Amino acid sequence: MVVPYEGAKNELVHMRVFRVVCISFFGLLIAGSASADQPTECDRLAGSPTDPRRVGAGIGLYGIEPAQAIVACEAALTADPNNPRFLFNLGRAHEARAGVDRQSDEMALAGRSYKSAADKGYPAAQVAVAGFYWRGDAGFRQDSVEAMRVLDQAATSDPAEAKQQRRNLFGDTTMAISPLNAQLQLIRKYAAAGDADALYALGFPARFGEDTLPDAVGVWRKAAARGSGSAAIELAELYFRGRGGLSKDPAQAVRLIRQAAAGEDPSARTTAAIIYEHGRLGVPKDEKEAARLLKQASDEGDRSAPYYLGKFYEEGKGGLLQDEREAARLYSRAADQGHEEAVLALAHYMAEGRGGYVRDKAKAVEYLKRAARWSKEAKEELAKMGG
Repeated sequence: MVVPYEGAKNELVHMRVFRVVCISFFGLLIAGSASADQPTECDRLAGSPTDPRRVGAGIGLYGIEPAQAIVACEAALTADPNNPRFLFNLGRAHEARAGVDRQSDEMALAGRSYKSAADKGYPAAQVAVAGFYWRGDAGFRQDSVEAMRVLDQAATSDPAEAKQQRRNLFGDTTMAISPLNAQLQLIRKYAAAGDADALYALGFPARFGEDTLPDAVGVWRKAAARGSGSAAIELAELYFRGRGGLSKDPAQAVRLIRQAAAGEDPSARTTAAIIYEHGRLGVPKDEKEAARLLKQASDEGDRSAPYYLGKFYEEGKGGLLQDEREAARLYSRAADQGHEEAVLALAHYMAEGRGGYVRDKAKAVEYLKRAARWSKEAKEELAKMGG
């Protein structure tokens, strides 16, 4: 081995120090200040629109360009290694790549970043981690109790997303072909304590048979009385049609729809809005009320509401001025959250030169190619466009 003379050794030390300083400075330039009000590239490319601690507007998971977002968030973490927001955003970038590449190692990287942020008390990351514990994926052990414990932690700072995650986990479980017994036991425990979402989830499988439908009605009555908007809407349809052992009662159906519209579940509010839009289940047609409910549900983070609200702006319905640019913005927001119909609507705007877009079929085709990685409808539309 050649041993450098003392001057050369000093030069090497200076060069290494200079390189470290340059890398750190470059990371700061890309990442920006973690405490600044302005979003960094990491926030812009991977921040969540439903994260209560986000900086900037955020972007839906399906709108993330994984390669760019990962680079930006790793640079942000170089400048600020313990920032939980950047760790959470990096997790989202890896999760987005996992959705495109279907690689389990990418989801494991997402889980690792989420866990690091969750351990620092970051509520949006806690919501994500709870899902991994519940399902037992992304390198997490299956632990239903731990999932609920982490969600309870998240609920202190982000109650809406924590509650929505619990609704989703309960519903996915009871609709699964072979749900885990540990999950079912925990859902039953919550239901026995009067939890509205657990009661609704337990009743749902019984709705698919006329002979079991009365069982669903019995559970859903309890759920609706405790505030489940989804249960209220299910019961409204059964009252309107006189099914499940219920006498036909349109007035009761209307009362339940109004109850769901006034409740705390934004997804049930979106469903109620569509009922008002078309005047279904005995509810008088009222497009203005539908528009109001869609705006509220959209502001609350429901993932479908922006698409339906965009249609209102496109057509100038519900007292809203016709505004295709606003419709395009809402379609884009819904598409970034995985709404397939919004993807198609936005692609047509691009191809036809509407909503502020210059007419460009090639751009529409490229957009559909990107969406086709996860959307069956986008793949089919791409074939129609000749892409």
